[in-house]
Amino acid sequence: MPELTVQGHHLQVDQGDNLLSALQVANLPINWSCRAGQCHSCLVQAPKQPIPAAAQQGLSPEQQADGWLLACQCTVESDMQLTLHDPANDGLPALIETMEKLPGDVLLLRLRPQRPLRYRAGQHLMIWLSPQLGRSYSLASLPGEALLEFHIQLREGGLFSSQLLHGRPGQTLYLGAASGHLAYDPAWHDRPLLLLASGTGLAPLQALARDALQNEHSATITLWHWSSHAQGCYLQERLNALVETEQQLQLHLRARSELATDLRALRIRSRSTLALVCGSASFVEQLRRPLFMAGLAGPQIIDEAFLPRR
Repeated sequence: MPELTVQGHHLQVDQGDNLLSALQVANLPINWSCRAGQCHSCLVQAPKQPIPAAAQQGLSPEQQADGWLLACQCTVESDMQLTLHDPANDGLPALIETMEKLPGDVLLLRLRPQRPLRYRAGQHLMIWLSPQLGRSYSLASLPGEALLEFHIQLREGGLFSSQLLHGRPGQTLYLGAASGHLAYDPAWHDRPLLLLASGTGLAPLQALARDALQNEHSATITLWHWSSHAQGCYLQERLNALVETEQQLQLHLRARSELATDLRALRIRSRSTLALVCGSASFVEQLRRPLFMAGLAGPQIIDEAFLPRR
């Protein structure tokens, strides 16, 4: 039986066991959220040891070189010496700069990192309120901006968002490394972009649109957002101002009740169009078939679903 050595603890586990589950059974303080390898909350370090490729998928080259892995994606095949992730020591400190409530129960959070953060517009990262409480959120800001911006949906009973509301300017939070495939590629410069978002899925897609415009994207960019709230799109004023200065950007701000009708009427004008989709898992799933029926092949559809904590 393989043995796990974790900060002074020695655990015997069955070969083939999931590492996250094994650490949870032992009551060790391992963080987790999605269990799908997306949020990166279950990081552990196993330096100078063979690590299954699946357990490092999506991690930065620097993280991989330092021996970090995702416990939820790791199958135990042999003895392992592990160190649990500590946000205060392993994360990037950042100070709360401002917090602003927007329509639709969305909190606009701006953080000032202790040092510049390497990321691409549209990627996501972990925000840690404490070593025991962290969640993954998409970046709504652009690289090079002094502050990092996040759009956080406030949910009744949400542990993270309810505690964050008690935060104050100057409070220190900790950030993980940026990851995710939802980012603008300069090779797309002459391809029409169709950006489709619901809720705070708008955060990464509006950042991606602004990044594309800064990179002198030459084709049209069409941004759709469907909101479930009576107040409408929480970024309406900002996006309307952006459309006034960027003629190639087309904007459609709609109610979620109009989604099915809008999808039936969807038309793709160019075979080179790329569709980028972000929102809840049900929203992403609902768009796949209509996009395919409109003429987009699988590689032309790039999506990212917000997964709830299981």
